[in-house]
Amino acid sequence: MRESAGRQWRRLKTCRNELCPGAFFDRSPNNSGVWHDVRTCGNVANLRAFRQQRRRHA
Repeated sequence: MRESAGRQWRRLKTCRNELCPGAFFDRSPNNSGVWHDVRTCGNVANLRAFRQQRRRHA
């Protein structure tokens, strides 16, 4: 039981967006979640990365 609880704590994460104070429980199968809400925090980060990549290839 104790080992299972330790795995649960590893799934509690803070949002990767530095301006977001949100924390979330990562329910992804491979524990790869990085944003509390992809539509808000994740969208901004993905858009920035996409635009930066386009500028490099332009």
